[in-house]
Amino acid sequence: MHVGANAHLLTEAVEPVVGWKIWRVEHDAERTRLRSVLYGSLWVPGRAAVADCKKPLRFRHDAPDPLCDCGIHAGKSLAAWRHYLEVGSDRVFGRALLLGARVEGSAAWRAAGAYPVEVYVPAELDDAEAIAHGLAVYGVPVEVVGAPARAREVVTA
Repeated sequence: MHVGANAHLLTEAVEPVVGWKIWRVEHDAERTRLRSVLYGSLWVPGRAAVADCKKPLRFRHDAPDPLCDCGIHAGKSLAAWRHYLEVGSDRVFGRALLLGARVEGSAAWRAAGAYPVEVYVPAELDDAEAIAHGLAVYGVPVEVVGAPARAREVVTA
């Protein structure tokens, strides 16, 4: 999802914003963690993820920058992000509280920081229950969704 030409910078955002995220999940016997879909950045439990620009050959700037694509992306609806769920067998989704400066587009935001507020684990993931249990380390509600009606309800919200 691209927050592009019609985006504007909200540097002193007063109202908190919660947007939809897709994460990769890293799960093994020792730990379960969220990672960014595109760059694989680790989301550390108990600490907000902080954005930085990962574009090579760009001048250094704070993220999000209205002239760049950097920042933590979160959608205004989950349906627009569905394609990220359909690639890979390691995807979970949920909502994240966006922190600090943000750039708003018509369908999404890019923010300086974020932290999950709820996570949904698709039941079709291998070891879905164990993944959900492991993601409890983030201190937010985690739910396995898999009954087709419930999953459809969440994805179209």
